[in-house]
This record gives sequence, C-alpha cells and structure tokens, in this order.
Amino acid sequence: MRDLRTLPKAELHIHLEGAMRVDTLRELADRQGLPLPSGLGQDGWTFRDGGDFIEQYTAMCRLLNDLDDFRRVGHEVSQDLAATGVLYAEAVFSPSNHAARLGEDWYGPIEAVLDGLGAGARAFGAIVQLTPDIVRGEGPVVADRVLEVALRFAGHGVVALNCAGSERPGIEPLEAYFRAAKEAGLGSTPHAGEWAGPQNVWDTLEAFAPDRIGHGISAAQDPALMRAIADRGVVLDLAPLSNVATAAVPSLAEHPFPRLRDAGVVVTLNSDDPPMFGDAWLTDVYAAAAGAWQLTDAELAGIARAGVRASFADVATKVELERGIDAWLATPAHMAAGSAEVPRDAAEGPRGTGR
Repeated sequence: MRDLRTLPKAELHIHLEGAMRVDTLRELADRQGLPLPSGLGQDGWTFRDGGDFIEQYTAMCRLLNDLDDFRRVGHEVSQDLAATGVLYAEAVFSPSNHAARLGEDWYGPIEAVLDGLGAGARAFGAIVQLTPDIVRGEGPVVADRVLEVALRFAGHGVVALNCAGSERPGIEPLEAYFRAAKEAGLGSTPHAGEWAGPQNVWDTLEAFAPDRIGHGISAAQDPALMRAIADRGVVLDLAPLSNVATAAVPSLAEHPFPRLRDAGVVVTLNSDDPPMFGDAWLTDVYAAAAGAWQLTDAELAGIARAGVRASFADVATKVELERGIDAWLATPAHMAAGSAEVPRDAAEGPRGTGR
C-alpha cells in the first residue's frame, strides 16, 4: 500500500472545536484556573453515553474565553490537518457554543478562527473553510443568529450552513434557514441519520435540500432511500471511526460504508472529532477503512477524489488536488510504501458513547 499520509485528501466532516489538541486544552484550563472536562483523563477522552459526550463537548468549549484562543485553535487545526495529508477541509464551527459566554459576541470568535485558519493556510498549506451549525433544540432566536453569522461571512471563509444536535422528529422548522442560506449561495450540509432511523434522513432530504449529509448511515436500512440519495446526487460524509467510538455502529466490520457505496451512493471518508476519538485523524481513517473493507489504492484514490469533487473548494484548488491524487496513484507502490497505523483504541472498538 502506498503511503496514505502523502495522498492529498479533502476533509469534509470535522468539528473545529472537537479537533482541539489535548495539550492545548490542558494549557487553557491551567492558565484560566478552570477545570478540565471530567471525561478527559491522562489517556484521552472517555464518555458514559450520548448525553455525557455533549456535556464533555460543551465543557471543552467553555475553555475558549479569549479571541486569541480561537486564533490559536484555527492555526493548530490547520497544522494538524496538513500533517495528515489534508490540503483542503470544511470544518463545522458552532457560534452558539461561545456567543453568550463572550458577552453575546457572535462575530468575534468566528473572525478569530478565520484569522487563525488563514495564517495556518499560509504556513502549512491546508485551506480550511467553515460550515457554521445550528444546534437543533436551541430555539429560533439562536438559529436566527447562526444564520446571520453564516450570511455575514458567506464567501469569506464560510461555504455552507450546517446543523447538528437532536435527531428527534420535527426538524422541518429549520427549512427556512437552509433555504435562505442556499439563496445566498451557501451549501447545505446538515447532520442526519447517525442515531435516528431512515425517516430522519428522508426528512432531511426534503426539508434542507442538502448537498451533503453528515453521517446518514441509517440510510443503509432503506433501499429506496439509498436510491433517492444516489439519484439526487447527495453525498454522505461518513466518519466510520467516529461511529465506532460513539457506538453508533458496533464495529468497522458492521459499518454500512460498503453497502452504501455498492448502492451507488457517493461517500467520503472523514474524522469528525479526531482527538476525542482515539486521536484518529484522516490518514488513520483511510488506513482503517482499507484494512476493514479491503480497499485498493485505486479505490482509496477514488474516495479521495469524491471528497474533492463534493467540496465547495474553488476550481483551481480542486484541479490541483486531483492532480496530486493522480500523481500519488501513479507512483509505484514499492517506491511509496507504508501507511498510517490505526490507533489502538479505534481498532479495538468504542471507548465511550457520544453524539
């Protein structure tokens, strides 16, 4: 197998806050005299259940209390992505996790993150754009402000509107937000179907007119839904190691990635919240997928191309990335041997349950 670190990749489903380095979190907590999230121990993160994961995630976000901290995180995430061969990424950022804590400042945190990402792009070569997310269940006032943030920075570092949180029925009230985002030229990349069944994905298809769906793994339970996703050209941004770590699926062997791909659905590989799930970055995800599903280098290159083509990168960036993928595949395997090790925790199964 060729070296997966040198395969140019696009990361389309990663949460910026969830990608913060553990060492940075410890430093922020020490500097501010604040407690670390209770689930963060010497050996990394653990979670009791889904509610506990959300509490841990929220506690982690509370350590960001200065705009320079947001700049730092943007810069470090750019560096870490570049180190795993990700040259372009679209990261979820949650303005509602920070605004109230920073005196109802809805613009300062995202501006600081974009500053850090810009500096990171210049220093390390990884371009990262943002998809602000509406957290389902926080109410229309908060959703209004998140949409306002997305529209304010549309074309200036923001490429899509996202949503995460509860997958309970009744998601249609968010339809107007995604319609407004698409009318402004933004993409639609909601989460769906990670925990809830196929109906959640059907509702998302109809309500949000998605370009891509984060997770969407329950679609594999419904052949008609898989056909609809494929026919509409909607891409599923899958994060298999995350799904195992959060116990959304029991193991990689039981993950629906092969079933979805065989049904004609365009799928991409992603890391979601790498430091929180066994420090498994995108190279690790590709290596794990190759081992679990016997994917060839050509198939891995095809998945990487799918990620590039499904992204909101500009044409020049897409052309450059695809040329790099072609060059990687053209290199004889014996001249580019090696692959990333799959993190032991991710390979062995979930450490806890989460989002």
